[in-house]
Amino acid sequence: MRIPGVNWVDLNKGQVGSNAFVLRPSIDFPAILLNISFPRTSKLNRRDQQCEVTIETTIVFDFMDDTNSITPDDILQKSLEVYDLLDLIHGEMQGLMDVEVIRSPLQRTGVRDVQRSDMLKTFVAVYTTSMIQ
Repeated sequence: MRIPGVNWVDLNKGQVGSNAFVLRPSIDFPAILLNISFPRTSKLNRRDQQCEVTIETTIVFDFMDDTNSITPDDILQKSLEVYDLLDLIHGEMQGLMDVEVIRSPLQRTGVRDVQRSDMLKTFVAVYTTSMIQ
């Protein structure tokens, strides 16, 4: 899947894990970093399991200027474009389904704004689905 405006999609391998990295992360921004986990499974038969799948989607931007009440409109609009891209990503992921692997549509269960000291603007959106494995 390709999302316009996103320059990098990868598994989350700690590329931006530290709030005080010395070297700039070797990814292109805006980036999506994925963690996939199976928090619950249940036995269906001897071979198969019903699996609850959680996809933690970290969206990272390297630009966000001022957003305070005295910021000029043009700068404020540019700074808030991160939210437009968040909406676009959600539109692509919400309801996504592949009947061969994913048995129920992706469902967003939450979004949080991660506070960082290194000037990267980071959000984490969590999606869930289920599958048989």
